[in-house]
Amino acid sequence: MKNAHESEGLTIVAVNLDQHRLDADRFLAKLHPTFDVRFDPDAQTAQRFQVHGMPTSLIIDRQGVVRFTHIGFRPIDGAEYEDQLRQVLAEK
Repeated sequence: MKNAHESEGLTIVAVNLDQHRLDADRFLAKLHPTFDVRFDPDAQTAQRFQVHGMPTSLIIDRQGVVRFTHIGFRPIDGAEYEDQLRQVLAEK
């Protein structure tokens, strides 16, 4: 989704909640993410956005309003997520 929608304004930020930075760094070294990863060992971000399961994805509009929240990921839901993302990106 990043590659397909980055030119439309999509920004992806991952929040890593590992308690120890070294654990997070080892995990990320295997994945080589192409998006911003923030570290939050105190889980303040998770509390702020009321995260109840992992992974959780939030689609936040251009005004900073959480529009869609998804707990977990199933490939079958990918088309629905894509539609929601397109809807939010189309808004100016």
